[in-house]
Formats: sequence, C-alpha cells, structure tokens
Amino acid sequence: MTHRIYNFTAGPCTLPLAVLESAQAELLDFQGCGMSVLEISHRSKRFEAVHEETLALAQELLAAPADFQPLLLAGGAHQQFDMIPLNLLADGGSAAYINSGIWAEKALKEAQRVGDAREIWTGRDSGFTTLPDALPPLPADCRYLYLTSNETISGVQYRDYPTAAVPLVIDASSDYYTRAIPWERCAIVYGGVQKNLAPAGLALVFVRRDLIKDHPRVPKFLTYAAHAAANSLFNTPPTWQIYMLNKVLHWIKDSGGIAHFEAESIHKSSLLYDYIDRSNYYQNDVPPAYRSRTNVTFRTPSPELDTRFWQEAEPQGFAGLKGHKLLGGIRASIYNAMPIAGVEALIDYMQTFAAKNA
Repeated sequence: MTHRIYNFTAGPCTLPLAVLESAQAELLDFQGCGMSVLEISHRSKRFEAVHEETLALAQELLAAPADFQPLLLAGGAHQQFDMIPLNLLADGGSAAYINSGIWAEKALKEAQRVGDAREIWTGRDSGFTTLPDALPPLPADCRYLYLTSNETISGVQYRDYPTAAVPLVIDASSDYYTRAIPWERCAIVYGGVQKNLAPAGLALVFVRRDLIKDHPRVPKFLTYAAHAAANSLFNTPPTWQIYMLNKVLHWIKDSGGIAHFEAESIHKSSLLYDYIDRSNYYQNDVPPAYRSRTNVTFRTPSPELDTRFWQEAEPQGFAGLKGHKLLGGIRASIYNAMPIAGVEALIDYMQTFAAKNA
C-alpha cells in the first residue's frame, strides 16, 4: 500500500482509504466503458445512475423528509451565501443571522449585499469562543434564522440547534453527516462537501420544497427552482465530486450511518479534549459547552512553540495541524474519515513534544 499519513487539514478533508482505492481502480476504465469517470458525459446512462443514487443516498442517510429537495450545486458554500438571501428574501422581509465566527460573518456580509439581513447576536467580544444560550428577539418580518452549526476556525459548535419562531437555515459544512438534523425546524440545510464528504467544488443543499419558486428578478442560475426542475443538471455538474460523494456516502452507510459517526465524533473529540484539559502544557480557549467535535483548536505556551509543533509534526506523519492564519495556534480537524488511531497517535506526539519542550 502507498504510504499514508494522518491528515488533520480542515478542508479539503481526509478521505476514507477504501474510497480512494476504489476510485483508483476505476480511474482509467469506469464500469467497463473504456473511459474515466472524469471523461464520461453527465448525460450518459452510467453517470445518470451515479447521480440519481447519490441524491437518494444523501437523503436517506440524513433522514431528510420527502418535502426537502436535495440539490448538488457547484460553487461550494460561498455560492449559498448569496443564493439563500436571493431566493428567500426575493419578495421582501428580513433575515436574522447569528454571527458565531468567520464563516457566519462571511454569510452575513453577503446577505447584506442582497437584502435586509440583520446580525442579532455576535460572539466577537469573546473571540468567537461562545454561542448564544438564548435567542435574542427576531425582527417582526423575519423570514429565516441563519446559523453555522460548526465554526472550523475558532472551534465552536452548537450542541443543540435552537428553536425559533421562524425556520432555520443551517450551514452544516464542517459537521455534515456527523449528527442528525432537526428537519421540522429547517428551511434550508447545506454544506460544502470538502469538509467531510468529497473533494472541494460542490455543495449538497436541501431546500424545503414549498420554498422552491422562480423569482423573475433573480438570475435563473441562482434560483433553486432552476436546479430543482433540472434535477441538479441545469448545467454540466462537477461529475468527479459527485462520483466521489457517492462513494463516501456508501462508505458512511456501510460503516453504520450517522449514528455510528456521531458516536465516533464524540469519542475522538473527547479523547483529545480530555488530554488537553489534563495537560499543563496545552490550552483550549473554548468553554466545554461550545467546543467543536470536528475542529479542535489549542495552543502551546508560546506562538514560537506552536509553529515548532506543527512543523515537527509533519515529518512524524501528521499533516494540516497549523492553525488558521486569522487565529494562529494549532488545529486538529477530526472528520469522519479520521480514525481513532489517528487521534491516539496525535496525543502520543503531543506528549512527546511537551516533554521535549517543557
């Protein structure tokens, strides 16, 4: 087998080895057609079968009700920052945004370019290390409440989704398919697939069907109605990403589904946080009630040691531990494909580094 290391990068994510090996075996000749999946037409029967199965698996594994339409859309999460207000505020009204970190703030700023989007809470004063314990009042004409379920940069995550007088729009990019979704409270649930599911370049979006409407003043490509009517084939889709998503969804199902990966997420993150909290060397700045289970941030006693930590980790077989440029420090992203053995190996390295650099 080719040499593999533990990839803790926040995105693009580590992918299951079995999925990569399966894709490798099919790369030159997909299903005996004599062409790569990178080459076949998105209108071919072979790809259409993959496409349909991917949509069905995506809905099945998250237990999304029939009144939600799954869509496979290019552009990642950033395109959804604009498509959501363009569609949900096309006829007026306002939107409420919880500003829990960099990604929620980016979504808010884009929405404010489109319509009346209001910041109703911010974690800026805490350095984005907290989340609201209770919802502030919503605007009287509010159409939806927007939240980011997990912030990859500061490492905060909602343990429980809030209940509001309006439907939720959830950016679930970095904890997608690690936990259940409260569909009865939602209007839209979406995520860029590059955190937990597939290579970058695709968003998996679930839109409540009664909200899928044409809006004559919105460019057609940016309406959910156009993509829903074309079954996510309005234009040539990112076929490779959809193919890889299909394989990862099969892997999730065969491994035990969402319940299995939620339990694993709790176990892996608990191992790492428990060690950090026992240590006199490492520090996590997020109160336990708000800590992310998929993106664990921490620091050594100095920025210089932080840099030495991730630099010396790479030759030891650990990639992607450098903290985000806006925050610094160290970050370990422990998505579904990161095995428990990887977290245990990281903790061993942390112990060795602390002893050597005390």
